[in-house]
Amino acid sequence: MSRKPLTTPQLKVLLMRSGQLCAFDGCTELLWETASNPEDQDTVVFEIAHILAASPGGARYDNEQDDDERADISNLMLLCDRHHKVIDSQRAAYPAERLFEMKAKHEDAVSRGQRYAMSAVGFVELEAVCSSLRMTIARGPAPLDPLTLPPRVTDKIRINDLGTSSEAMIKSGLSKTTAVSEYIEFTEKGNPGYSKRLQLWFKARYADGVLSELAGDDLFDFVYSEALDNAGVNRNELLEAAAIAVVVHLFEICEIFESANAAS
Repeated sequence: MSRKPLTTPQLKVLLMRSGQLCAFDGCTELLWETASNPEDQDTVVFEIAHILAASPGGARYDNEQDDDERADISNLMLLCDRHHKVIDSQRAAYPAERLFEMKAKHEDAVSRGQRYAMSAVGFVELEAVCSSLRMTIARGPAPLDPLTLPPRVTDKIRINDLGTSSEAMIKSGLSKTTAVSEYIEFTEKGNPGYSKRLQLWFKARYADGVLSELAGDDLFDFVYSEALDNAGVNRNELLEAAAIAVVVHLFEICEIFESANAAS
């Protein structure tokens, strides 16, 4: 039995969902140290923990799982080294049920923070996410109005088995669809073809995720994590919300996520 390696797209989804913080209850440890000198690289300080162990003898090992299930994002947590050691050594205190609950609680808190910041997203944040073509202009916040998902978007959610977390992100992102459209139209004036290139970028990232065997919520979150990466290392909830808004806008207008095998 061999441990299935984690792909880069899977790791990006885990990082995005963790909010770059240790997922252990109450821990605020950052998952990496940003380099202060331009000659240095950022230092990774997180550890990937299996809730149900990857191999026999490990903490909470389940012999009924197969290798794909053990390596699935749903069975993985990003922790600081201290808490990784704690959960694997204090096995009675940290059974699988407690860790699955801890993971869900942490990821839900990260997602709520991103959605709450959506109302303050403006051109500055959208420009940071779409940084491949810079043209900054300040824009004030707009209210976050409740809305009903358009039929086309509802169909895409259903066809691609997107869950409640993705649906919540899509709903909040659609509240900014006018602002994203205005930003794209503004940038198009100085950079003809910008909208088309942005859509091609989105389709390429989608294809990357499909080739890494991601689907459903994992695939949606991977594309979002790629948009967030484009905003640079100095992340905050406003930039996270802006990345959601851009991806949701492209999700709505691009001819992908049209069916379960849309990447073909």
